[in-house]
Amino acid sequence: MPRRHWLDPLARRVLQAAGQLPTAPAATPPPAAPLAWTIEVNRASREQWLQLPGCSEDTADLLLRLQRGGVQFSSVEELFQLLELPAEQCRRWEPHLIVHWHGDAPPQPAAAPLDLNNASAEELQVLSWPEQRLQGLLRERRRAGFENLADLQERLCLPASAIEALIGRVCFEARRAGPSLPLH
Repeated sequence: MPRRHWLDPLARRVLQAAGQLPTAPAATPPPAAPLAWTIEVNRASREQWLQLPGCSEDTADLLLRLQRGGVQFSSVEELFQLLELPAEQCRRWEPHLIVHWHGDAPPQPAAAPLDLNNASAEELQVLSWPEQRLQGLLRERRRAGFENLADLQERLCLPASAIEALIGRVCFEARRAGPSLPLH
């Protein structure tokens, strides 16, 4: 057994660094674990989104449009639901995503999503929106179906809180052929 110096470990390291004591043979370091990187979902940049495997430029742009509109996600599940990601992609993204809510408590989602492109005026009442906002939705929807929450927010000039309340509660199916839906 090699003879060790009687000094405490800190003093021993100082004397070894000064060359007054021989250095102990270095132990083989354990293999380095890959560096983990994370993205804060509600504050991520375009470049950060594009680091995620399979994240397209269109997806990154959509997320930034929502972010610029003040929209926040309360969980990664909300993000996955909004983007309609395949399960495998969700598994690859999840270790890199963290969610911090900035501000008051996040809204709680409801059950089955409401198709904003095809719901009747009566069905849209569950949104509890003012009549003027509902009329604007119906008017814009007749012009063209909504693509996603960012499109809805921009075309109706909705506040972030209104969009956050819709995450997980609405969807945007292709417009069904048929007569125009009435304003009332």
